[in-house]
Amino acid sequence: MATQTPNARAEARRKEKEAQRRAESQRQRLIYGGVGLVVLLIIVVVAVVTVGETDDRVRLSEIAGSPQIEGDALPPIPEGGEDPALGMSAPVIEGADFDGNPITVGDGAQVVSFVASWCPACDAELPEVVAWQEAGGPPEGVDLVLVSTNMDDSRQNWPPQEWLANAGYTGEVLVDDVNSSSFQTYGLQATPSWVVISEEGEVVFRASGMIDPEQFDQLGQLAATG
Repeated sequence: MATQTPNARAEARRKEKEAQRRAESQRQRLIYGGVGLVVLLIIVVVAVVTVGETDDRVRLSEIAGSPQIEGDALPPIPEGGEDPALGMSAPVIEGADFDGNPITVGDGAQVVSFVASWCPACDAELPEVVAWQEAGGPPEGVDLVLVSTNMDDSRQNWPPQEWLANAGYTGEVLVDDVNSSSFQTYGLQATPSWVVISEEGEVVFRASGMIDPEQFDQLGQLAATG
């Protein structure tokens, strides 16, 4: 049997090492390629799920109303002192609820609360309003109406009709438009805000912020008596 020279043995070792290097390189490419494919598949799945969730989300433009407003806008509600809107004719808003049923604000005795579903104070006060409604609400001849306004489909408690339904509210709701025109027409600057309108269509009370539930009956009586 022939004996390899030192040069031949060195060349053989070099070729063996080269073969091992190529095999290791091929193995790493297979591993990294597999990992890359898995990552790509995960990205695709996440993108599909995200798109599906986005597509399923109700858009503001899909539920916003288109109320028609007649009458002069009220002056901005003051932070303190006498309210210049008291005794003024309330703007009349012809709109609809989330199901398209006609709702009117400003024409007759009403207790009106302007609310935003994402507003923490509105969320805290809504159960008290529901409890008042279930206990009888305002006196006969006085309507309780909520105005869903300042709507934002990127924030919590969306959509607002589900927020109201989950709280158990079953009364009238007027849906404001994308510009919150009803809210602005009544000179309001925060939610919740309350407006009481007399039978003659005059503003007899306005306030920003939560109302003590013990005062709800007083608001109803104020609407009934003017």
